[in-house]
Amino acid sequence: MVKDEYDINDIYKIDIKDKLDKRKVLIIIFSVIALILIYIVALKSIQIMNQNKIYKQYESQIIALQKAEQDRIAQIEAEKERIRKERNPNLTEVGKENISNVYKSETKRVFLTFDDGPSTVTPIILDTLKQENIKATFFVLGSRVDVMPDMVKKMYEEGHYVANHGYSHLYSSVYESPQSVLDEYNRCNDSVRNAIGVSDYNSHLFRFPGGLVGGKYADIKNEAKELLLQNNIVNVDWNSLNGDAETNDLTPEFELQRLRETTENKNSIVILMHDAPAKKVTAETLPQIITYLKEQGYEFKTFYEIIK
Repeated sequence: MVKDEYDINDIYKIDIKDKLDKRKVLIIIFSVIALILIYIVALKSIQIMNQNKIYKQYESQIIALQKAEQDRIAQIEAEKERIRKERNPNLTEVGKENISNVYKSETKRVFLTFDDGPSTVTPIILDTLKQENIKATFFVLGSRVDVMPDMVKKMYEEGHYVANHGYSHLYSSVYESPQSVLDEYNRCNDSVRNAIGVSDYNSHLFRFPGGLVGGKYADIKNEAKELLLQNNIVNVDWNSLNGDAETNDLTPEFELQRLRETTENKNSIVILMHDAPAKKVTAETLPQIITYLKEQGYEFKTFYEIIK
């Protein structure tokens, strides 16, 4: 029997082999694809991890910056509150005792005080005080505070003591009764609070228009003094002056002469001056007044150091 050119078994062998080769190829292809996919997935996962890491770093930085900003704001607010408390007088029994002994001191000290402002004269005085690094006490009128609130805010923010001189300075109104004196004080105090933006500010310090001693309203003043004290308000006059309450025909020479006369042989002096519109000479003479007081060895004080 003659064999065919090809054995049928050989044909099957070839088909099986081809199928095996194709299967291997497919397996290789799928394996390569799988490896590529795994690589892509792994690469993507690494990218996502890196992005998450970067995001977390940014997030941490943002949180740190936010916290730093919050801390900065908190520090600013705390400093504002500290300054507010420092500038908001708190009258104690010690303060009352200090006021009663304000004209007594072992060392030489001077309190510069200005009545009847603020006015257009006040900025000149404030500039001089700033240049000299000296703090003063301003007995303001409520009616003037309402006209120039920014000026009162400036004197307060520059560390000067904003005290109370009543609202109107009209003697017939102020001294109608002891209660009217207290009403004048409270009305002025409200004006100051509005001007400086401190709702609980209270100077606790009053200067009677015309001074406490003497005059046709002496009895009412003395009764008012007790009523004020019952409301935790003390008063102070002066024991020295520059003469600007004596005349409007002022000169620097006159003011300096009156200052020398009224400060002689005194350790603790409270000087009466004015920053009313007609007292521009006082503002212009203030540098010479300060120079004279320094030469005499006086240390400049405000009533913050007395009341608190």
